[in-house]
Amino acid sequence: IKIRNELIPLNILVFILIATIILSPSNVLRVILGIPFLLFFPGYTLMAALFTKKERIDGIERLALSFGISIAVVALIGLLHNYTPWGIRLESVLYSITAFIFVTSIITWFRRKQLPKEERFGVELHLAVPGWSGSTRERVLSIILAVAILGALGTLGYVIAIPQAEERFTEFYILGLEGKVID
Repeated sequence: IKIRNELIPLNILVFILIATIILSPSNVLRVILGIPFLLFFPGYTLMAALFTKKERIDGIERLALSFGISIAVVALIGLLHNYTPWGIRLESVLYSITAFIFVTSIITWFRRKQLPKEERFGVELHLAVPGWSGSTRERVLSIILAVAILGALGTLGYVIAIPQAEERFTEFYILGLEGKVID
């Protein structure tokens, strides 16, 4: 599967996140979309705007730099909001990061349009079932690995969706001269 413009689904996910936040104040979908919105999307769109050619950097470097740059961009946007009348609020930060993502997506689109099609960066996904050409042992191990990954993702989703109640008691107490708890 070759995706010519990977920024279109990314921007659609941003719109879905905004709609989720406006319509539902607390939702699991809000957390699931909010994490990549803060930790990946701003850096990825900036990396796409800076490095539009295929040969500049490969996919792994692009992915790693996207996470690091996203953290820096979000921190700088938050710092700038601290000195504005709007302050650091959900709506102001949400709309600022969204504007950053859209502006860098538009810049990327214009810069990629200037390049020949064969030089433009695009996402290619090669989907194949792993281990099916090997022995029965490899097939069983592949199935066990897939079940373990799905179980871990399910557990993570459960922990995020249903947080446990915190401990209400502490072990802090004061002892008197006799070594007993003071009432």
